Amino acid sequence: MKKTMTFPKFDAELNTDCCNPYSNAELTLTLRLGFRQINPAGGVNTGTYHDADGQPRKIIRWNPAAWSSWKARFVSSAQSFWTGKFWLINDSFSFPYKHQGVIYFPNVWCRLKLVGNEATTPGNHRTIDVVRLDPSVNWFGSHDTLYDSKDMDSIHKETTSTGKKVMQRAHVHEVGHLLGLDHVDVGKPHCPASGDTSADVCYGVSDHDMQSVMGFGMQLRSEHAYPWRESLRHFAREEMFSKVLSALSSASHARSLLGTPITSLSSVWSAKMQRHYPRTEAEMKAGTPASTIRPQRRGI
Repeated sequence: MKKTMTFPKFDAELNTDCCNPYSNAELTLTLRLGFRQINPAGGVNTGTYHDADGQPRKIIRWNPAAWSSWKARFVSSAQSFWTGKFWLINDSFSFPYKHQGVIYFPNVWCRLKLVGNEATTPGNHRTIDVVRLDPSVNWFGSHDTLYDSKDMDSIHKETTSTGKKVMQRAHVHEVGHLLGLDHVDVGKPHCPASGDTSADVCYGVSDHDMQSVMGFGMQLRSEHAYPWRESLRHFAREEMFSKVLSALSSASHARSLLGTPITSLSSVWSAKMQRHYPRTEAEMKAGTPASTIRPQRRGI
């Protein structure tokens, strides 16, 4: 089964056709970005453009080769950072499949597909302006709809209490925002969700928090699986409602449904950053934890 849902920030496809006793389902989020060149005014080759801090920064004109190369590197490196890093643990008895008479329940591997289009391409989820910085410019304040040609460079963003430099490549942080993630400390007393969530304190006060990719650093953590987990809940709930409707039309299906745990509405789908193998129906009902250890061969 391959099913697709469309959300405001991205599209999502759940693929269970790849499932077997050792392979999980796959959930792919597709994010289409429309990039738009920002060039010096008046057709000249050099000029200035104001960054997020309102400061004029020296920019140069994009040429076709530089533009194509930048887009390709942005998409490739950001996708590589985010895709395939999380597994969502099936705790809702969702998406069962049968192999050689045995019923299995897959976990869900989280993937990301980034598409770098021109801004004029129909169907983009977000349009991003991009400036090409003059080589002499060492700093440009980007934001969620304004990037610069050096956003893929690793730069020193903060220093920990022990003097360790916290480095970040801004583009992976920005893709996190595009997927729906907020800064690491949003919701804490010093960074209320109702206030300025772009204030420096929202990027992390403690050494641990500031090193998060949604802080000043590059650390990817299980909580960053949020966009996939929330998308998956929709697929699991749709499956549950489908079962209910099927049960209403058939007495035999209704009896079967009564014996099946339906927990999609309260399931956790906890995120792990290691592959966990599918579980059998007996293992699920016994509450056997999902494991990273390869089980004995199951008739493959």
